[in-house]
Amino acid sequence: MKKTRTGAWSEKHQDLDEKIVCCVMYSLLAISADDVILQLAGIEGLDREEIAALINKKLPAPSSYSKTTAGGWADSSLKKLRPCLNFHRQHALQDQRTTPVALLDPILAQVAEDCEVASPTEGDCNFTARVASAMSANFTTEAERMKKFWQLLEHENRVKFLRIEFDDAKTDGSLTHPKGGLMVNIEVKNEVGSGGGAIHVQNAAYAAKYAAGQAGVLRQLSTCPTLLIELAGPNMSLSGAVFSNLVVCDQLTPMVSLLWQPHSPLMLQAARCFAALRLALPRLLAYYDGVQSQVLRQQLDFPYPTNFTTLGGGGQVHFQYVQRLSCLCFKGVIQPHGQSVFIKFCRSYSTAAHQAMAAAGYAPALLGFEQLVQGWLLIVQEFVDAVSWDEMVDKPVQSLKAAVRALHAAGFVHGDLRGCNILVAASAVSLIDFEWAGLMGTAKYPYFMNHVDIQWPEGAGDGRLVTESHDLWWLNNLV
Repeated sequence: MKKTRTGAWSEKHQDLDEKIVCCVMYSLLAISADDVILQLAGIEGLDREEIAALINKKLPAPSSYSKTTAGGWADSSLKKLRPCLNFHRQHALQDQRTTPVALLDPILAQVAEDCEVASPTEGDCNFTARVASAMSANFTTEAERMKKFWQLLEHENRVKFLRIEFDDAKTDGSLTHPKGGLMVNIEVKNEVGSGGGAIHVQNAAYAAKYAAGQAGVLRQLSTCPTLLIELAGPNMSLSGAVFSNLVVCDQLTPMVSLLWQPHSPLMLQAARCFAALRLALPRLLAYYDGVQSQVLRQQLDFPYPTNFTTLGGGGQVHFQYVQRLSCLCFKGVIQPHGQSVFIKFCRSYSTAAHQAMAAAGYAPALLGFEQLVQGWLLIVQEFVDAVSWDEMVDKPVQSLKAAVRALHAAGFVHGDLRGCNILVAASAVSLIDFEWAGLMGTAKYPYFMNHVDIQWPEGAGDGRLVTESHDLWWLNNLV
C-alpha cells in the first residue's frame, strides 16, 4: 500500500494518471483528484519569470483579448496562456488552481472588506454625490467620460492619472509608483456594452501586461498588487490583480450604480467603494515604498499570512510555506525549529469540534486559528504521516465507529465524513476538515455544494442543518 503524507503529493505527482489522495485539499474543492492534479500540472513546470515571458509573447492587446471573437480570451489558439492567467472566464475548474487575491495581498483584501462594511465619512458621501451627478450625465464619447472621471478622482485623492502606452495598447488611466508598480488602473466604457468585450478581462489584461513586462526588478520582489477600477456608464466595480504563481484577478465588488438615488442603499454602496479607494491609495503607496530585496522569491507564490498565535495565548509563531497542495491548502514549517505543519484557509471552521476530537485522540492537534481580513480564516494543524480511509485495504472499522461516537457524544456533527476526510495511521483514525462541523442543531451546510459529483445523504443541502443522521449515513457507506 502506498503511503501518502497528509496534504502532500506522493512524488510531486509524477504519475498523473494515478489518483493521488490529498485528504484535506479535496474536501473543500469538492472536485475529483484527477481534476485537481491536471489543473495544477498545467503550471507546475513554469516559474514566475517563464510565465512573464509567455505573457509578453502571447497576450494580445487587452482590447482584443477581452472579446469572444478571434484573438479573444475564448480563442483556442491562445490555450498556452491559460496556465498563466486566471480572470475567471476560461473554465470553472481553472479557478481551483489559484489562491484568491484576498489571501495573496492584504491591501486588496481590505478593499473588498471596506466595500462591504466601511462607514463612509461625510466627505465620502459628498464625493459620491458629485460623482453620481457627473456620471449620470450623457457623454458623447468614451474619452469625455474618462476625462471627467479622472478630474473627480484626481481632485478628491490628490493623485495624477496617466495613460500608459504598451506596444499595442493604451490604458484609460493609470497610477504608477516611481519604483515601477502599477498601483491603480482604470478601464472605461462610455455605457454598458459599449466597445464590445468584457471590461473586467480587459482591465485585468492591462495589469498582467504591466506586471509581466514593465514591472521589471519589482516583479522579483513583489506580487505587484494592482487595484482595478471598471467604469461602464454610471456603473463602477473594483477588482484586484496580483502576480503570484500566475496572474490572477478577482472582482472585489459587483457593478455598483453611480446614479443619483439619495434614498436608495445603492448610493451607500457606492460611498463605501469610494471610501475603500481613499483608504487603499496610501496603503498601496506605502507598500511599494517599502518593498525589500530580502523577500524570499518562492514565498511570492503563497498567501501573505506567515504568522499565527498559538492556541492558549502562547505567543506568535512564524512559519514558512514549502509546498502548495491546492489553492487553499499548503505545507509549511515553523521557524526556526522546522516542525512541519498543515496550513489551510477557509471561510468557516469549528475549532471547538476539532479540539474536542483532538483531545479524544481522533484528530490532529490544532495549533493555530487566525481571523483574517474579508472573512477568511487561517487554520494551522499538526502535519502527520497517514493514509486516507479510501486507500486502506484493512480498514479499522471499530476505530472509525468509536471516533464518530465520540464526536456525537461531545455534541457535535461533522457534515462531510467522506473517506478523504478520515486519516489512518497505525490503525488509529483521525477526522479532519471541520469546516462544516459544529454543534448539533446549529451547524449548517454551506451554499454551492457539489451536487453533481457527490451523492449526499437525504436532507443534506445548501444552507440546511447538518444532522447526526447524515454523519451516520456516511459511516454506514464507509464500513
